[in-house]
Amino acid sequence: MLFKPYRDEYDRINSLKPFISNDYSIIRLTKTMISKNNIDANYFLRSLLKNKKVVDYDNLQNGGKNGLKYPVIMYSKNQKIETTINFYKVTGKRSDPRFGLYHINNLKQRNILGIGDLLVLVPMSKNQKIVIYIFNASFDLPDQDTLSHLFDLTPSQKLLQQIFPKIKKIAQQGYHPNSKGVGKISPKDAGDTLESLLNIETNNRKNADINGLIELKSKKSTGLETLFTLRPNFDGTPVAKIEPNDRSRVSAYTRLYGYHSNKHPNSKSLYVTIKSKPNPQGLYLKVNESNETVELRKSSENKDILTAYWSFDTLEKQLKLKHPMTLWFDVKSRMTNNIGEFLYPSVQITQVPSFETFISLIKSDLISYDWRGYTSLSGKYIGKNHGNAWRIEKNSIPLLFGSSETINLLN
Repeated sequence: MLFKPYRDEYDRINSLKPFISNDYSIIRLTKTMISKNNIDANYFLRSLLKNKKVVDYDNLQNGGKNGLKYPVIMYSKNQKIETTINFYKVTGKRSDPRFGLYHINNLKQRNILGIGDLLVLVPMSKNQKIVIYIFNASFDLPDQDTLSHLFDLTPSQKLLQQIFPKIKKIAQQGYHPNSKGVGKISPKDAGDTLESLLNIETNNRKNADINGLIELKSKKSTGLETLFTLRPNFDGTPVAKIEPNDRSRVSAYTRLYGYHSNKHPNSKSLYVTIKSKPNPQGLYLKVNESNETVELRKSSENKDILTAYWSFDTLEKQLKLKHPMTLWFDVKSRMTNNIGEFLYPSVQITQVPSFETFISLIKSDLISYDWRGYTSLSGKYIGKNHGNAWRIEKNSIPLLFGSSETINLLN
């Protein structure tokens, strides 16, 4: 189940983001959760706990007595409470993953927790140990000074402190000539020029641009921003049946589901944006929480078929690998003597995205998938793939990353 914060709860969660070095999970308390002390440990929470090496539910035996008990520090309604959490699987064939908070009914009676409260669970590394914090985001959180003492600076934050003076100097030097030299400005030139000014080698990285800790992006004035490229899995789909070589299946997909275009004669083209509702080609995205996948499906002629898919695990890993911290630069451009020039007046700094929110934004059509390429009609695959990408609506960036700060670099 995905829990959606209210506006004031979003704001409180955002106040945590500058201090959080990893992801988090949110739980909205219900009457049943409190009375039975039996709370669902959904995929997102289990993945978070496994990645932080707190608990792997796959290794737990059934029954509350066989659960893993872990100390918790909770902040709720201006109170600090030290308690215990029990991660366990219920008895029976389904072995449903659950967790419980010690004395949760007592906390309700004392008006520290209540039905409808939104809890933010954060496993954090502190002095080389994992500490589990729980914050009640339905009420005021600890002030910034208290939070800064709880959490250490992340590696990305430490790196930003080192390079920010150089970034500000580059901005205040004014317009910089296009690193590629003479010619019209192409979409990637502003980013390539900035990387050149920062002495970063330009290539297609799977991780963040600077030491795997900070990603650089030059923002467009309108439209969609690219998050990352990631090819889907085709096993068990019609594409896999016609193309046994996995490396060629992206081209086979374009050949099978593409359309004819005058721009690429004697080829099949597929330049489309895919969202949760079928596009003109009948392609759409579907979140399958039961299978922990995002499916790329095709609807046509009273048929609905699975054409490709991504596992939650691969999507989450790539999202976090690419965006531990991202600097989204506003860019102004001009042409001088047939050479493009760029100015970087401000930057938006975002930190660690929430995968739960990523999935929610797919459902809301605020994150989409672009297929970009063409290939020959038959025989050897001859054409081009421009890198199929997950993209986000520009105005939704703060929703995905939560922590968002814009800095004027010219002052």
